[in-house]
Amino acid sequence: MAAGIKIVNDFGTILIDDQFPVLTVLAQGVSQLNGAGSAFIGNYDGKVAVRSVSLVGTQRFNYIEGYSGGIYLFGPPGETVEWWVFAQPQGAPSNVGLKIYNAAQQLMFDAGKKVARVVELRAGPGNANWQGNVGMPGGGRKWAVMPLVNAFSSVMTFTRAGAGGPDQYWQRETVSVAGGAVLGDTVVLGMTSQSLRQYGPYTGTQVPTGYTVASQNCAMAVIDMTGY
Repeated sequence: MAAGIKIVNDFGTILIDDQFPVLTVLAQGVSQLNGAGSAFIGNYDGKVAVRSVSLVGTQRFNYIEGYSGGIYLFGPPGETVEWWVFAQPQGAPSNVGLKIYNAAQQLMFDAGKKVARVVELRAGPGNANWQGNVGMPGGGRKWAVMPLVNAFSSVMTFTRAGAGGPDQYWQRETVSVAGGAVLGDTVVLGMTSQSLRQYGPYTGTQVPTGYTVASQNCAMAVIDMTGY
């Protein structure tokens, strides 16, 4: 920033800069993954932090045949997941605490809202088998994992089995996404087990050839959700 306000801690980490919004809780809830290992949580525009005992990830889809556009959770079928959506401060400002606006009078920080308290940043490969552990301080803190980039591994197959007419076929995807799990004061980061999605049926005289898509590497944050 050339002018304005910036707050930096003793480690040199920028905590507040009026050129960049501090993310706050937009929505939160608890969801159970269905039999295919996924759950739709809403059409929000933001980053999602998740907390569960098994590795669960999150992904935003703008459009998929037969599915609502928005944010999905992926992981083991039946897993219960606590989640929070973080975004730039929205709605009416709170009536307590410090508020910081940028030059365009957009609210960048609001001390009266639940902010994203980032305590760790980690990166790793975006393949379906990667996992890594992070030991967190004790003391009864509540941790969650926020994937920061759209990391995924997807295997597509196509089949006519059960599709209906002779020219119809299904597209089936097994997808693994970046996520995490919380086991006490150990946070597991990595790629989820593969979840199944099915699209179609589509019509065509030729069944397409299957393919695999791998995205960029993982980047994830550990968030302190104590009291949220």
